[in-house]
Amino acid sequence: MGQRSPLAHAPRPQTRQRRGICIDQQVKALAGPIVLATDASVAADRVASGYLATTGHTGLRAHHYPRYLVHPHSRVVVTELRAAYWGLKAVLAAHAGHAVEVRVDNLQALRHLLSWQQGGTDMPKGYDTHLRSQGRKSRLVKLQMLAEYTPHLTFVHEKAHAGHPLNEAADSLAKLGLRCLRGTVPRTELPHLVPLWATGALTDYRRSQAA
Repeated sequence: MGQRSPLAHAPRPQTRQRRGICIDQQVKALAGPIVLATDASVAADRVASGYLATTGHTGLRAHHYPRYLVHPHSRVVVTELRAAYWGLKAVLAAHAGHAVEVRVDNLQALRHLLSWQQGGTDMPKGYDTHLRSQGRKSRLVKLQMLAEYTPHLTFVHEKAHAGHPLNEAADSLAKLGLRCLRGTVPRTELPHLVPLWATGALTDYRRSQAA
């Protein structure tokens, strides 16, 4: 603990499309403590994740994910953890050294994050930690390093579907990614919809904090 994260000064992510769907954007931030909400959505051989932070960083990812790649019961938690990775990467790139509260609604994902923060190395059942193409570390190995070596991170549970604006937005963004993969939402609409939904959710969150 106390060491600077190896990803703390990573370049700010940009909107891009490679395999699957990948959107990273930024809207107007809120003043006050940094809170990051993340969520995932899984269906058949497709998975999607979404995140929204009070810093204004928001995004989603969605792609095909064959079932054989990981234990069936682990697909949800792997995707939940990937959502936390992408959200943290975006926030820490712009706010290195600041305290960040990460809210997740999946208890199994939360257990991994808390374990990693204490130096644990456990991974979801069946998850392959071998190096990816071009010698890259897997996303969850990178997240493990972030959790262990980034100071001032707090991981807390957020009850799903309880009306919390940030959590609801992260859930909606993940589901939007799946809808786009299915072809029911055009990809060209995402650069407009993502910031629109994020801005609305942050407005609702500000009102809830002031109430």
